Amino acid sequence: MDRRLTAEHARHKVLLVDDDTVSLELMALLLAHEGHQVVRANDAGAALEMLANEQTSRPDVMLVDLQMPGVSGGQLAEKIRALKIPPPLLLAMSATEVQRKLPIFDGFLLKPLAVDEFRKALDGKKRGVRATQTARISVKPARPSDQNLDPAVIRKLRSMMPVEALHDTVTACIADTRTSIDIIKKSLGNNERIKHYAHRIKGAAAMIGATQLAKVAAGLEAGGDKGAATLHVLDDLVNACEDLERMLLAGKFTESQGPHDNNHHRSHS
Repeated sequence: MDRRLTAEHARHKVLLVDDDTVSLELMALLLAHEGHQVVRANDAGAALEMLANEQTSRPDVMLVDLQMPGVSGGQLAEKIRALKIPPPLLLAMSATEVQRKLPIFDGFLLKPLAVDEFRKALDGKKRGVRATQTARISVKPARPSDQNLDPAVIRKLRSMMPVEALHDTVTACIADTRTSIDIIKKSLGNNERIKHYAHRIKGAAAMIGATQLAKVAAGLEAGGDKGAATLHVLDDLVNACEDLERMLLAGKFTESQGPHDNNHHRSHS
C-alpha cells in the first residue's frame, strides 16, 4: 500500500476523540491509510484514561471533536493541558465553521478531515507555530450534477476499504441518521439538543460524501428549534436520508466508478 509518507511527513500516533461512531471510524481509516497509528476514544473520559495509562505509549497528536455531550472538546483540552505530562499536539475539529479563536488548541481542522490540512498542522508543529487563527469554512451546497453525492469523497473511500465495508459504513450512517431524526422530532423546544443531533447528522454525512443530507442538516443546525419547528425542514431531512438509502441500493457507493464517472468517461472517449 502506498502510504505517501516521506521523512518530512513521518508517522504519528494519533488519538481521535469523537462521539460520532461513523465519523470516528472513517477518520481512523483515512489516517491509517496515510500510515499513522490510530487509537480511538468516543468521549473525553476514555481519552483521559488512555493518556493516564503509563503502560501504553501516549499519542503525539490528538484530534478532538469540539461538540461532544458531557465534557466538550474545549473542556477536554483544558484537562489535558493541566496534566503533568508532555502535551500532544492538540487539534480541534468540527463539521461546523468556527468563528472564534481557540487558544487552548494548537490548530483547527474542518470535518470531513482533509489529509493536506492535517499535514499542514503537523508542519506547524515542527515550526513551533500554534495555528489558532479563526476558521471560517462552511458546508458547500450540493450541485445538481452530483446527484447529491461527492464523487471525490466516494472514490477516496473506495480506495481505503473493501466494497462490503463501505456498504456497511453508509448503512450505519443511515441508521444513525434515522435515530437522530426521531430524537429531533421529540426535542422541539430544546434548542441545544436539536443542534447537537443536526450537527451529528451533518458530520457523518459529510464524511461519506452525502452532500445533500449534510446541507439540510447544516441548515437545521443553524436554525435550531426554530428550524425544526418548520415542518418542511424535517421532511427535507427525512427525504435526504431516504434518497441516500436509494443511492446506496442503486450501487452509487459501491460501483467500480464513482457517480457520473461513466458519463465523464464517455464524453472524453
